Amino acid sequence: MRLVCCVFFGILLAGCQLPQQQDTGLRLTIVHINDTHSQFDATPASVQGPDGDPFYTFIGGHPRLLTQAQQLQAEAAADGVPSLFLHGGDAFKGSAYFELFEQKINIDILNRMGLDAMALGNHEFDIGLAKLADFASKINFPLLAANVDTQPEPILAGVNNLKAYQLFVVDGSQLTAIANAKAAAGKTIVAVFGLALEDMRSMVPATGELVFAAEVASAQATVDYLQNKGIKHIIALTHLGHQRDLKLAQQVNGIDVIVGGHSHSLLGDFTQWYLGQQAPYAGMITNPDGKGQTCIVQAGQFAQAVGAAELLFDAGGRLRQCQGENTLLASRDYYTLALRNENSRIAPGEQASTERYINQLKHTAIIEEDQALRQVLDTVYLPAVQQAYGDQISITEQTINHVRLPGTAGSDQHGSVLAGYVTDAMHYWLNQPAVRAKTDREVDFTLIGAGNIRADLNAGAIFEGHIRLEVLPFATPLSIISVTGNELRELLQQVITATLPAGAHAGKFPYSSHLRYIAREDSNGQAVLEQLQWLQGDRWQDIKPETKYTLATTNYLANGNDGWQRLQQVQQHNTDRIDIIIEQQQVAIYPLSKVEAIIDSSGQQAFVPQYQKVSGLPCKTPGNDCKVAAAAMIDYLKATPALWQQKRVPTVTLLRHQSRP
Repeated sequence: MRLVCCVFFGILLAGCQLPQQQDTGLRLTIVHINDTHSQFDATPASVQGPDGDPFYTFIGGHPRLLTQAQQLQAEAAADGVPSLFLHGGDAFKGSAYFELFEQKINIDILNRMGLDAMALGNHEFDIGLAKLADFASKINFPLLAANVDTQPEPILAGVNNLKAYQLFVVDGSQLTAIANAKAAAGKTIVAVFGLALEDMRSMVPATGELVFAAEVASAQATVDYLQNKGIKHIIALTHLGHQRDLKLAQQVNGIDVIVGGHSHSLLGDFTQWYLGQQAPYAGMITNPDGKGQTCIVQAGQFAQAVGAAELLFDAGGRLRQCQGENTLLASRDYYTLALRNENSRIAPGEQASTERYINQLKHTAIIEEDQALRQVLDTVYLPAVQQAYGDQISITEQTINHVRLPGTAGSDQHGSVLAGYVTDAMHYWLNQPAVRAKTDREVDFTLIGAGNIRADLNAGAIFEGHIRLEVLPFATPLSIISVTGNELRELLQQVITATLPAGAHAGKFPYSSHLRYIAREDSNGQAVLEQLQWLQGDRWQDIKPETKYTLATTNYLANGNDGWQRLQQVQQHNTDRIDIIIEQQQVAIYPLSKVEAIIDSSGQQAFVPQYQKVSGLPCKTPGNDCKVAAAAMIDYLKATPALWQQKRVPTVTLLRHQSRP
């Protein structure tokens, strides 16, 4: 594979190839995945064909991940090179499989994958600490987070498999987990330590009494501790996002490789798959001491690709080379229509030439599924999943795409098409007479963060389960709150700006209905709103700074989570906000008094809503439904059967600075 190395002096300057060293030491291969989000089956994708028209296909899935990982590790072993198989976190949430089987299916499937370690992701908290503890206790590989103190939290304090780091001893082409450095008996040790988000509390409310320490300080302290034990080869397994990984390498000495996750960064050029081009794979970043360098890798999302980095150290243990690539895992099924039905399958006579074409694409390989793992999914889990999809509610001949940030993954300056329809559904549902009779509010406009939406809406029949289990799987009560025009402008500019740096977490990016804006990125990387209007009746009106408007969004964002803190600040002392859930098939309203910002012992913020009459929403009460965004979307689709035949006028426009992607 081609060597791709880059040197960082405050900014990424240029690619370079490190000179071959004569005093070679350890060679090591790292196979890695991240943000798999329980996508156990292959996911729909499209690829540019030889004539420029798209083929429609399926890519990835855990059975292909397993085949590719085993093949890469077998090739390394045949060359006498030891290897590690690492997961960059966020195995939870994102599929019907997870909605039905939660942590249990991840325990089962991931234990069959041969993983050596996994980072603690933010979505591992989605179903509560008890189920996270169950997952961590039953997986056959360690869950790593050096900057998380579990001792104050009783549910996780005794889970020994959730720990700071794992040591591996090198024995020829094998790496074996060991309990401590003494067990290596003088042989070479490779250390893998984990890092979780330091601001986890602002993203995940249900973190109990866990303490999340600063990423940089914890990383340097961990490296120093390991080096004092005589360990020279150190890998950081992080769930911070590519942007933070770059900063980590700039600010910490002694990390050889950062294997990342969280930003879903598919490093490399995947434009032929309509997935865009991101930073080069295996970029090299100079450490603050000016001597050491750190290689940074990440492998996309949804079990669609596997990364493989080949490392070469000198005899003193310093990293000298890092090369590799992400490989997108293609299948043998190709169609001419997005419906992907048998009538649109390519002709048998075109199969061989199509496969040759796919196999010659950059960073792509046709990979067979592991049949044993496929059988487990099909026999143990798939029957229940198929039954859970419920009634058909709509049909579309084209895939309704979702991307997080406009201009990425093959999208234009307007970004996600699906997010616009979701916000339309929220606006429609909340303004229905039966709902307004309970809320006594007319919603002016709606907002949602891109990360609330977890999947495209694929071409074909649409069932309720596609919405509740795939597109909008979170328990997302809706919130209605008054904001001034100034507060709205500040919120949008802050949130959009945070998504603009290369490799930034873009799940917070705001999409809208009955509210339109044009955001331009200036030369300093700040988002400036050139237009901000709301739809009053059939006319667009400028948002006025001092006028109060009625905004609806999810209660997760209304609480200030995921960078939407301006909304929390509006409610710091008092609020007119109401939250909406469905109780026993009836709309129920819960008014709030305020939303407090609490600082924990590590200095991190958590946002706590204070309800007027209850301590919290009764989402877990049998018969109650807090997937209100999903319910709104389902009702909207039922009410608008011709929806997909009508082109939606975009409400979001992001204009990037010409020097940026």
